[in-house]
Amino acid sequence: MQETINKLKTYLGFSVKSNSIIFGYDNILKTRKKLDVVIFCSSAQEKIIKPILNLEFKCVKLKDLKLSDLLNRENVKVIGIKNYNLTKAILSYSELFETLN
Repeated sequence: MQETINKLKTYLGFSVKSNSIIFGYDNILKTRKKLDVVIFCSSAQEKIIKPILNLEFKCVKLKDLKLSDLLNRENVKVIGIKNYNLTKAILSYSELFETLN
């Protein structure tokens, strides 16, 4: 399990370095670009999730993991990934995610 989490951290790190990630609720709501997936922290509340679900992006929620731990950033509740190949790699670890739509 720890190896899987480390690989997920690596893919999220690639997303940050390639500028293929959007951080935060407000930035995702304002974006005009198509996001391949929106990933919510396991502690994200319903009031954050519902408006983003209405945008019709593919949305998943982490099971028992915190985004801030995976990204080494404080207070991250939601991110959007713009790169299709990174999205495919991240979502290949389906045991870590719960699909929301």
